[in-house]
Amino acid sequence: DAATIQVYVESVRGFADKYKPSYIGLGIEVNILYERSPADFELFVDLMDQAYAAVKSVSPSTKVFTVFQLERMKGLKGGLLGGVNDPSSAQWDLLDRIPNSDIIAFTTYPGLIYRDPAEIPADYYSDIDSHTTKRIAFTEVGWHSVASPQGWESSEAEQSEFVTAFLNLTGYLDREMAIWSFLYDQNTIEPFKSMGLLRSDGSERPAWAAWTGAD
Repeated sequence: DAATIQVYVESVRGFADKYKPSYIGLGIEVNILYERSPADFELFVDLMDQAYAAVKSVSPSTKVFTVFQLERMKGLKGGLLGGVNDPSSAQWDLLDRIPNSDIIAFTTYPGLIYRDPAEIPADYYSDIDSHTTKRIAFTEVGWHSVASPQGWESSEAEQSEFVTAFLNLTGYLDREMAIWSFLYDQNTIEPFKSMGLLRSDGSERPAWAAWTGAD
C-alpha cells in the first residue's frame, strides 16, 4: 500500500545518502511477480519510479535497476520448470513498464530448459539487444555440476562448458556485470544445490578457471 511504499522509498533514500553505492537493485525476478499478481506488479512499478527518484536525489551516480528472470521473459517455462516453452508468451513488454532503470538486469539458468550447453541456441541472448539499448547485467548465472536430477544429468566438465558458452554468447552485449550465483554448493533444491564453482573442500572445479579467466 501507499504507506509501505513510502517507508521503502525513505529507507532506500537513506541508504543511498549514507553509502553512495555504485549500484542499488530493487526487486528480483519481478516478471514472476507479474505472472502471479499483476496488481502487485503495478504497485511495484510505482515503487520503482519513486525509489529511483529518491536515490538520484541524494546519490546521482548510483545506478538503479530491477531484475528480470530471462528464461520466463523469453516464454521458456518447459524443462525442469515443468511447463511449456512458448515464445509467443514472452514478456519483453515489461521492460518498458520500468523506464527508470539505468541498466537491464537478468537472472539466467539455461540448464532448467536445456540438458546440455551445446543445445543453447546461438541467438539465445540476442533477444535482449532487440528490446533495449541499455547496458546489460546478469545478477545470477549458474549451471549444475552433478549427475542429477534424472534426465538432466550434468558434470563438472559440462558446467565448465556452460561457462565458456555463456561468455561466448554474451560477449557481444554491452555487459555491465555478470555474477555467478554460487561460490560454494548450497543446501537447497536441485539443480541449484551443485552450482558452486568450488567444491565443499575449497578445491576448484574446472568452471572456476573458466569463469575467473573472463575479462
